[in-house]
Amino acid sequence: MKLKSLILGSSVAAFSAVGAQAADAIVIAEPEPVEYVRVCDVYGAGFFYIPGTETCLRIGGEVRAQYGTGDSDIGNYNGMANDQWHSRARGRIYFDARSETEYGLLRGYVRLDLQKTNTEFSGAQLVNHVWLSLGGFRAGWTDSAWVSTPQGGVAAGGSHTDNGFFYGYHQTHLIQYNFSGSNGFFATGSIEFDETQNVSNLSNNYTPNLVGVVGVNQGWGAAWLKVGYDSDINTTGRDALDSGFGVSAGLHYNIPGAPGSSFRLIGYYADSDNTYNPLTGTGLAAWNTGLGVLAGGPEWSVLASYHHQFNAQFGASIGVQWFNDFYQAGTDISTGLDGWALELAAVWTPVQNFTVRTEVIYSDFDTVPGSVLDGDSISGFVRFSRFF
Repeated sequence: MKLKSLILGSSVAAFSAVGAQAADAIVIAEPEPVEYVRVCDVYGAGFFYIPGTETCLRIGGEVRAQYGTGDSDIGNYNGMANDQWHSRARGRIYFDARSETEYGLLRGYVRLDLQKTNTEFSGAQLVNHVWLSLGGFRAGWTDSAWVSTPQGGVAAGGSHTDNGFFYGYHQTHLIQYNFSGSNGFFATGSIEFDETQNVSNLSNNYTPNLVGVVGVNQGWGAAWLKVGYDSDINTTGRDALDSGFGVSAGLHYNIPGAPGSSFRLIGYYADSDNTYNPLTGTGLAAWNTGLGVLAGGPEWSVLASYHHQFNAQFGASIGVQWFNDFYQAGTDISTGLDGWALELAAVWTPVQNFTVRTEVIYSDFDTVPGSVLDGDSISGFVRFSRFF
């Protein structure tokens, strides 16, 4: 009996050990929890949380196809070659990252452009905007404060069109502080670096450009004042020749009872053909007056623009601009020549995120007496855009 009990006990123990090992072998570990992408609705549509962080990210862009032409003896606003089609395809993508901190909104923004003009690929504008901001502080490569500011709202650009007419568009490296107060008041102080304005791509000196902006944005519209100091109006890469400045004052008025319709009036003064002259950034920034004399921007200019939104899908605008006493290019020497320009534009949005835009600009600049050049200029385009 003792022997039987010993054998039976050993067998039970052996089977128990085998069963325990088998049970250990089939234990399945619990899966790690999956973190799905969460929608971030703090900053509007299109943002989502980067997994594992409290940073909201939006990715968007535009696909654009544009076809235009121009004609003039002196050049034209869009810089298009005479008497031929000017075709351009552009792909644009941007990344906008935002999160809240104890010092205010922390933001990083990158916008990239890939472009093909006629048969030539252009990577020059690959980096279109790259900047960061914390609260009111902002630094990087983007539009000058002369063009737009984060709190400026409609106090940006020139006319109602995408081109904006003649208002001095340019981009730059900058360090700025932006202030937003009560009742729609805003102000910006911007230190801007002009090392890309000369052909050698090197700074002419260590002195930066300075831009100051003050204004107010309210339900009726906006009013603003901008002052820009150009430390060196020379663009040839030599030592500094002279400094210059420009002043701009503007008014944007929303038409009562006509949603989306508005009127804009902007005045410009520049003491020389400097960065803050309204012809900067256009195909007529330096134009031929005849007899070997190149002119730049004017001493005085006034821009008026009206946009009417007929319905949710269609709007159109008209703009006129007057120029008094153009300077010789890159100097403060008067030519005594005047000019004016007309802008017509229309935008049709048949479906959401798709627009058809057309813009035409005609200008008439005086030329030197005795010149065989005609100062008339015209250029325009039609553009198809898909936004996402």
